[in-house]
Amino acid sequence: MNRFILLTFTIAIFSSCTVYKEYPIDIYKPGDIPVPSDAQSVVLVYRNFKYPADTLQRYYKDDYQLRKARTNPDKLDSVLVTACLSELAKNLKTKNAFADIKIMPYHSFKRHSGSKLPPLNFDLVKQITETTQADLLISLETFSYFFSEYSESYESPKSNEVITANVWAVFDPARENLVERKALIDTVFWNGYDESGNYNKNYQLPPRETALRIASQLSGENYSKRFFASWQTVKRMYSIPPLPDFEQAANYISEGDWDKAIPLWEKYASDNNGKLAINARYNLALAYEMKDDIEMASRWANAAQNLAVEYRNKEDLKMILLYQNILKQRKKDIAKLNSQN
Repeated sequence: MNRFILLTFTIAIFSSCTVYKEYPIDIYKPGDIPVPSDAQSVVLVYRNFKYPADTLQRYYKDDYQLRKARTNPDKLDSVLVTACLSELAKNLKTKNAFADIKIMPYHSFKRHSGSKLPPLNFDLVKQITETTQADLLISLETFSYFFSEYSESYESPKSNEVITANVWAVFDPARENLVERKALIDTVFWNGYDESGNYNKNYQLPPRETALRIASQLSGENYSKRFFASWQTVKRMYSIPPLPDFEQAANYISEGDWDKAIPLWEKYASDNNGKLAINARYNLALAYEMKDDIEMASRWANAAQNLAVEYRNKEDLKMILLYQNILKQRKKDIAKLNSQN
């Protein structure tokens, strides 16, 4: 009797001290845009639409002070839109997304504005695609950008920032279908630190126009990724209750050796381990995802959910349900990738 009470009390303490850590993994995701299989050519065009309130391209921020730029905003707009569309075309060509890609001139559409952005008329879409002999039309509907620079402070070094906001649309004239309309916002930041967190004191921040051009290119590159399968880094969570086996398993994970971590978690996956089994089952689900066995990962996640429901563990249940949805999406992505091959 006393041993049982002591064990129960110990497990309760362990559960309350559980540590959760993130683990980055690379997954292969299909393209988000359902491009028709018979679409071999595409034409890119700038819609040249501006919302009435979109006047910030004439200004920039200098230490939180709004200042007017000297550069002609219309000329700069042409340079940045061209950089954006060119980068989109380059990435689509590199990935063989289309056999033929054309870019229409910047002034193909006259500047126009309004409170709403209606889709292009399909008669006009067909006229453009027939003239350019394209199967699809990709329209950069509107493109906005804003540059900021900040002086060095005791908390951070001197830095620059560009925010781009744009709306894209993909038209299929043969089916008179608006395939996609997508708003994207990207932020690019420079401060002399590299991806590993190392600071280069000799780093030269890009001036305004250079930074805007780089950000515009990245905007086109980011949208191109919606057309083809690509590797993406995402983060997963695993748990480490304060037990030697879980801590050893965490060491194996840091070395990328999931096969050695699995048997350590399996020791605690049975029902008689109580709440520890929730952690073990959840970790096992992640381990099998890492081994590309999504079915087994789903089984362990479901087993973790059942036990979390039994113990009415709301926090663990919330995390498990989120992970189950992730695994369901991975199944769909894998099926989509297989159908594309």
